[in-house]
Amino acid sequence: MVFFVNFAVRSFLIGTLFVAATIGQASAESRRALLIGIDSYQNVPPLQKAVGDVQSMKPVLERLGFTVDLVTNPDRRNLNLSLSSFVAKLKPGDTAVVHFSGHGIAVDGENFLLPADVPKPAAGDKELVKSEGLPMTGLLERIRNAGPRVTVLILDACRDNPFAQGGTRAIGVSGGLSQVQLARGAAQSGVFIMYSAGYGQTARDRLDDNDREPTSLYTRALLRKITVEGKPITDLAREVREDVEALAITVRHEQRPAYYDELSGPAFYFAPPGAIAIAPQPQPVRPPPDNSASARPTAPLPAAQPIVARPSFDCSHAKLADELAVCASVQLAALDRQLSQLYYARVDMLDGDARLAFRRQQGDWLGQRKLCGSNAACVSQAYSSRIAVLQGQGAPALAAAPVAATPSFNCAKARSADEIAICNDGVLAAKDRQLSALYGSVLTSLSLDSQQRLAAAQKVWLQQRGQCGASVACIASAYDGRIRQLSGR
Repeated sequence: MVFFVNFAVRSFLIGTLFVAATIGQASAESRRALLIGIDSYQNVPPLQKAVGDVQSMKPVLERLGFTVDLVTNPDRRNLNLSLSSFVAKLKPGDTAVVHFSGHGIAVDGENFLLPADVPKPAAGDKELVKSEGLPMTGLLERIRNAGPRVTVLILDACRDNPFAQGGTRAIGVSGGLSQVQLARGAAQSGVFIMYSAGYGQTARDRLDDNDREPTSLYTRALLRKITVEGKPITDLAREVREDVEALAITVRHEQRPAYYDELSGPAFYFAPPGAIAIAPQPQPVRPPPDNSASARPTAPLPAAQPIVARPSFDCSHAKLADELAVCASVQLAALDRQLSQLYYARVDMLDGDARLAFRRQQGDWLGQRKLCGSNAACVSQAYSSRIAVLQGQGAPALAAAPVAATPSFNCAKARSADEIAICNDGVLAAKDRQLSALYGSVLTSLSLDSQQRLAAAQKVWLQQRGQCGASVACIASAYDGRIRQLSGR
């Protein structure tokens, strides 16, 4: 199956925003995107968030200078018509992005994207699927024939096989898409493909049933990075891969996005370096000079405020006080970018338990940074300390990192999403220990009847916490509220 889920992103730029595919070629080349999202499948299981994915992606790409065609729930005919219309608008040298969110399946080494009216075949009738689906290589060939300089294909089509249900024999692989080797040479140069999961893996659209985010795991990570200025697409794909894998593992799911790189020439950026411009603030009107002898010199006008540097994440998604502090400071934003480069370079060198331990260390550090709130000096010190740790490691010396905070319970026995989230977050673990100590103190001061009532209330609170799933913000709010309740007794 496939989901390409995308954030409903708040506008965060004040003034005029423009982005060029490359700085010197903005007038000569166009950026065009085709977004296809399909929820309403007629003969196979429908999806929930694919249309929302592309609807959320549309304003983001438009903000990045793309002219966007949005197509929702197309049948086979309209899918092909939409693709033909998109290709007809392309000119040699353009940038073309196609984002497909819907069901996809791998059959005989080829990936097929399924329209809304794809029929449910008889057991083993793979030829029907191949004739009714849109082959990925055929899609790319139609686009490449128009001569774009760069073609980017984003596929959130890595779900469970939609034909493997109802007792029928599965057609194609059980989950995910296949690694397709495109023909090398001029016909396929300039192609970059982003998969929401690894070859043969399945991608999750949500952490669990309590996950209220409107986007899939992959798109959450993608949209947090795609608008960051000066991030080459190879770095974008690599960082999104790491972020998705780290998030999926919190619910014990294996999802490591893949990408295929056949680009050549200059690096491609969704947000090129220096391409985002903010309209300057109007300067105060100077009064006419006073030439009288009694005129006193006027105070100099305040200097124009510098444009704030952008960190490694999209500040339009910043909600916590420490994130907002980073977005408001040139110095902190620069430190964030430096740390991000160090972290992703080092985590790519690791695998298995070493990678998990390294991620846990970074999670603990993020918890420490959160405790700084909006205190810029504290946030700066947190960055400087973490950067010093990473720069001081010739090879990742995991023992040198801070010890992970532990909650009041045994994380080895954690099973629910909220318990796992607490075990993976130093701040939540600290809140859990604080609540546990407070609860024990209050409990011992009560009569037997009151103890029973408090225990029943605590059980209800635990159920409410469980409804948060893996949402760190929700769990933190639940702890804060319960701590306030017990402190006020």
